[in-house]
Amino acid sequence: MSNALVMPGHRICEYRLIVPLSEALQQTVMQIRKELHDRYRLPLPFELKPSLTVLHCHAYEGMEAKLVERMQQVATRTGAFRVELKNFAAYPSHTVYLHVATRSPFHELAKELKVVKSLTKVPDHDPHFIHEPHLLIAQKLKPFQFTRIWMDCEHTQFTGRFMAGSMVLMKRGIVNHQYEEVRRFEFASLSQTVKQGTLFG
Repeated sequence: MSNALVMPGHRICEYRLIVPLSEALQQTVMQIRKELHDRYRLPLPFELKPSLTVLHCHAYEGMEAKLVERMQQVATRTGAFRVELKNFAAYPSHTVYLHVATRSPFHELAKELKVVKSLTKVPDHDPHFIHEPHLLIAQKLKPFQFTRIWMDCEHTQFTGRFMAGSMVLMKRGIVNHQYEEVRRFEFASLSQTVKQGTLFG
C-alpha cells in the first residue's frame, strides 16, 4: 500500500534521536569527510550533520506526540555532560569512524530512553537503543577502499571535546529520504545538576 494512502496517524515514520556536536567540531568532522571524499572519490551518503545517534526507531505518526513527551521527560532528568572523541576506529572492511571515549552518560541515556520502547512497536522494525555511539567518517566502503583509507587513519591521532547540552529528534517518512527536525530537547544545565547533587547527595 502506498504511504500516501495510509490513514492519518497510521503512517510509519523513521526516527533518529541524536546528540549534536558543537558547531566547531561539526566543521572539523565535515572537513575530514570531505578530504577523504576528494582523495578517494567516495560518495558522501551522510543524511545528517555530524552527530551521535542514541536511538534509531520507527513509529506510527500518531504516536509522535507521546514520543516527544517522554523524550522531554528524559531530557529534564539528564544533566549536560562532556563528550570526548579520541582517534579513529573501524569495522573491517567497510566502515571508519571516530571513537567516543565517553561511555557512562550514553549508557545512562540509553537506559532512560527505554521508556519510549512501547511506542516504537512496528512490525519488522525493532528499535535500536545505542549505548556506545560512534561518529561515522566513511561507510559502505569496498574492501580495497577500506584498506587504503584505514592505512591513512589508523595511526592518525584525533581528539575532540564538546559539551552535550541537548538531543534532537529527527524524522522522515518511509518514502522520503530527507530528515526533518521534530523537536530539540535541552538537558539540565551543569549548575542545576550540581545543585541537585548537593541537595540530594
